[in-house]
Amino acid sequence: MSNILLIEPDYKNKYPPLGLMKISYFHKHVLGDHVRFTKGRLPAALAEAKWDRVYVTSLFTFEWAKTIEAIQYAKTLVDSIDKITVGGIAATMLPQQIYEETGIRPVCGLLNEPGKLGLPGDECIDQIVPDYAILDDIDYVYPFHDAYFLSATKGCGNKCGFCAVQTLEPQYIPYIDLKQRIAAIEEEFGSKRDLLLMDNNVLRSPNFDQIIDDIIAAGFGKGATYLNPKTGKRVRRYVDFNQGLDALFFTEEKARRLGEIALRPARVAFDHIEDLPTYERALRLCAKHGITELSNYVLYNSEAFGGKGQQYAADTPADLYNRMRLTLDIKDDINRSLPEDRQVTAFSFPMRYIPLTAHERGYVGSQWNAKFLRAVQCMLIPTQGKGVGSRSFFEADFGKNAEEFVRFLCMPDKLIAARGEFSLSSRGRGGEDPEALAARKAVWEKNQRKIREWNRLYQQLGDERTQFIALIGDNEFLPEKLLGAPSDLQKKLYLLYLTIPRTLALLGMVRSGSPTYDMLKGYICSEFPDLYQDMVELLSTSEAQQQYMFQNFTQFFGRDGLADLLSALAPQDFRADRLLKKWHDACVKSGMGLVDFELIRVYTRYLDAEVLSPEERAAARRAILELDMPALAVLLSQRSGDFEAAVLASVAGEAGQELLNTTAQAIFRNIQCKLSQLLEA
Repeated sequence: MSNILLIEPDYKNKYPPLGLMKISYFHKHVLGDHVRFTKGRLPAALAEAKWDRVYVTSLFTFEWAKTIEAIQYAKTLVDSIDKITVGGIAATMLPQQIYEETGIRPVCGLLNEPGKLGLPGDECIDQIVPDYAILDDIDYVYPFHDAYFLSATKGCGNKCGFCAVQTLEPQYIPYIDLKQRIAAIEEEFGSKRDLLLMDNNVLRSPNFDQIIDDIIAAGFGKGATYLNPKTGKRVRRYVDFNQGLDALFFTEEKARRLGEIALRPARVAFDHIEDLPTYERALRLCAKHGITELSNYVLYNSEAFGGKGQQYAADTPADLYNRMRLTLDIKDDINRSLPEDRQVTAFSFPMRYIPLTAHERGYVGSQWNAKFLRAVQCMLIPTQGKGVGSRSFFEADFGKNAEEFVRFLCMPDKLIAARGEFSLSSRGRGGEDPEALAARKAVWEKNQRKIREWNRLYQQLGDERTQFIALIGDNEFLPEKLLGAPSDLQKKLYLLYLTIPRTLALLGMVRSGSPTYDMLKGYICSEFPDLYQDMVELLSTSEAQQQYMFQNFTQFFGRDGLADLLSALAPQDFRADRLLKKWHDACVKSGMGLVDFELIRVYTRYLDAEVLSPEERAAARRAILELDMPALAVLLSQRSGDFEAAVLASVAGEAGQELLNTTAQAIFRNIQCKLSQLLEA
């Protein structure tokens, strides 16, 4: 008996690794081996174990780094790399690159030919029962796990330029018996709730009627239910052709047969605007035959492609918007003629195109830019992966027309996320108190002002719009780029994209008295002071600030800036010891002497010792806010004896009093020295 290890790289994915599940069953039940499954790395208790054979699967090529990491890890678990087998999607798409980086030649494609693994009978693995038991070896929970993971066909045949199926499953197999597989899974692992079919083009099959009959015979006819063995509750069952249904092969009869099974949803791809007539026909046929939950995959960021016997142009942002809107239009038109109990829903799932050989997710199509792609991701966050199906949400999130959609794409990401009405609901906030509600509303109101300001400036761009979109297109917002912007309008607009730390960095790059200096100061202080308040808030609340932030701010805004920072600390009586220490160090480094922050720290020690009267406390606060350090020094000097006595009294009777007294005396001497220096000055 051999010890077999199965490794899935540590990426996030919805579905269990079907290939590894089949390999596990083969080793356990055909060869009688011991099998262990891990996601990423083994638990510490098994870290030193050696294995007779290790299998590493791969998913998409853009998970390249994690895949290579898993393969390199596998090398540490065997005494020879000949004992490692690498397969899966990325391995099949880029076998030579896998070999060059790891020294291991992958197994490509399906395990449906003899000798691919060098094991007797290995040609049966692709058709074998998946081993669900290995999922108990790991803590990771796949979002979709309580289902039969099967295929009724293999391959596709369309040979679309953007699709990997022609490489992964080059031969179209029109029929695989589902009944036998489902029965075998139930016998070994118990029944599953749903049926998830991984077919790439089931509608193409001449055996389509037989496949539907098999699905119904397996207990997945329309309205099918399932008794949950854990809860004892009966729930609905669903069939999901997860890879989608090809609109090109829809017929009246096939739509009728699909209406006989528990299909949820009917996924119909709408990858190109040129496919509109075929796509619309498919949706209407589904609705006609009682399929009420419709969904689509909307490919975007793609180049020009050939497939399905025609050529497709590279898509544009407007194409993405129009395809989603057309889906809603078609749905609404269908529902006008349907009774309420047969009304359909339709959800769009935008899918970002990434080339088949890409090692990461950063590809940008010829009609897109990095800023637009990131903005689409921001717009999709509120859907939580459930798709876009509501017209009111769609128009609020994506715009009322394609032009507004492009405007939203240009908006800073933080403002895209801040759009929408203010919610008074405390749901999910643990019963929000009035103070927390007011703070949340203040943040919302500030963001609305920024959105209005961004819209105001953006509307003024006119002929500069294309130039500005090119400026923000790489989605890298740096102060240096603002300085290179060709107009004051673009500079002002670009400010709204910078983080506050980068805005503070910018202040240190501008020469005093230059046209850009005057423009920035006027805009930040007078035209849109929310930016100034953001800087004051960051500097007065965050201890995680670099010295350059304070230095640049105070050098740019001078005495007024220092006064505003101290005003921000006044509500807490300037008790911000670490901040004051940071500012003191920055002043020493830059040679700035307008404020003695160490003296303000001494003032807070006097407060703690409770030696100042209310009148003296008010006078000290006034001196600090007016940056009058000599006045503050005089006041503190007058009460230094009381302060010393109060501190010594507070440590009387404490353990180690002699040491405490010595320490206190050293502090008093330092304070007296500082006060003397200020008084002499």
